[in-house]
Amino acid sequence: MSKALGAVENAEHLLNIKTVVALFIQTMTTFNFNTTAMSSFLLVLFEKYAELLKARFSEDFVEIVSTDDYMPMPIQNAEEFEKVVNVSWYTPERPLESMTFPTVFPFSQMYPLCCIDIRNFLNQFYFFSDETFPNPALIDTRLQQSLDDLLSNRVCSSLISRLASQYLGQVVQILINLSHFSTACHELETLLVAARSSPSPPTSAIHLAATNSFMTHQKTAENRIFELVNQKVSDLVETAEYEWTSHNTPSEPSSYIVTLTGYLSNIMNSVLLSLPTELKELMLFNAISHTASSILSLPLSPTVSRISPPAVQQLSLDISHLTSYVNTLPNAIVLLSSLSELTQTIDLLKTDSPDDFYDISMRNKKYRDVDPLNGPQLLEKLTHETPKSPTADRFSGSTGTIGRAGMAREGLAAFQQRFMHGNR
Repeated sequence: MSKALGAVENAEHLLNIKTVVALFIQTMTTFNFNTTAMSSFLLVLFEKYAELLKARFSEDFVEIVSTDDYMPMPIQNAEEFEKVVNVSWYTPERPLESMTFPTVFPFSQMYPLCCIDIRNFLNQFYFFSDETFPNPALIDTRLQQSLDDLLSNRVCSSLISRLASQYLGQVVQILINLSHFSTACHELETLLVAARSSPSPPTSAIHLAATNSFMTHQKTAENRIFELVNQKVSDLVETAEYEWTSHNTPSEPSSYIVTLTGYLSNIMNSVLLSLPTELKELMLFNAISHTASSILSLPLSPTVSRISPPAVQQLSLDISHLTSYVNTLPNAIVLLSSLSELTQTIDLLKTDSPDDFYDISMRNKKYRDVDPLNGPQLLEKLTHETPKSPTADRFSGSTGTIGRAGMAREGLAAFQQRFMHGNR
């Protein structure tokens, strides 16, 4: 039998062989024969059995993950719903009686299919366990190791590899699936303790490495969502066509900012709808902060040498449109804080008293969030001069006013140096 074992590729065949061998051992034991060699052979059979089981279920898991559509799983009626709940580690948010059908589960169909395979894997592992097996603890150990490897290296790794997708909806679904697998792993740890073949202390817990893998990579998926949203925001801001020296007074916001707010509104009400509230709010804050910094970088670009008042007015209209959108969102007060630098910078460019920026007390009052180096750079780019203000005398010396035009005469670098020394 040992010589023929290498050619066996079907785990069920080994299970049948084990049954015959176990019966033979029981019979020989009755007649007080030494069955040590046969008992040792059962361990060899089990190792081969565990190897074949793992290989088969490994292929199953890979196929399930690779063929999934990564869309919320649709359910047509209550009967189908109960079947999925019974095989999955999932607790519905509402009782079945209050639900209307058809509906969808938050996870995609790969999750319940994997749950079914996990349960089958556990059952088939323990088929090998009975009173004749010489080392029941080996079954528990090998099962935990195999299950950990399957979940970590077949399911979790496969999901993570798909985070490279450019499709935001798929990445969101992967995140949701990872969350449900984390829950399943916690439930499995409890189940494995209860199903042990060998007696163990009641306080002896089981910890699957896969549990931590699924939880850790939820953060990986979250970061990928932030990355995709910010990438789309950057692409839209790059389409902005500001005429920095325009002489035409604008009357409506730019098309790119209208498209951008429409995009954020759309994803919040569609692909991101099933995410936890805290994560959606964090994503929004991140996206709006990125939008603000991207817009602010446009006039700061070295390729922009002059900025006309109509261009400033266009920026102001665009920021007003963005602010109006943010005001419609939940937790708007917190979200608006991410726009403070941008709005204060626009206020600075629109003011008739730019020298207030160089007065520390006035700057802290009106332009606290404006970068102390960006502010002078933008003021220097403005194409019109402003009347001399009383505070400007402190910077003019005997050569005259240093306002926006004065900065141009003195040179930005020298002026910033004096300004920073003044701050100290």
